[in-house]
Amino acid sequence: MHIEINLKNQSKLLYLVQLLQSLDFVESVTVQSDTTNTAKPAKNRFDRYNGVWKNKLSNDEIDSQLNEIRTEWERPI
Repeated sequence: MHIEINLKNQSKLLYLVQLLQSLDFVESVTVQSDTTNTAKPAKNRFDRYNGVWKNKLSNDEIDSQLNEIRTEWERPI
């Protein structure tokens, strides 16, 4: 027999498994993670930061700022 259970609170999963295993008529309990991934891959390298850059900088401006930060970090003191 196969039973599918969708949990709202994943932290209660261990409790549910222990409860099922404690029943004398249950032979075994296995848990499989949900394999469906509804997240869409990022279209470009900045899409995952959508909403972070509130000052509306272009990709080139962001790249130049990041390069400035990197060179400042690497410069000798």
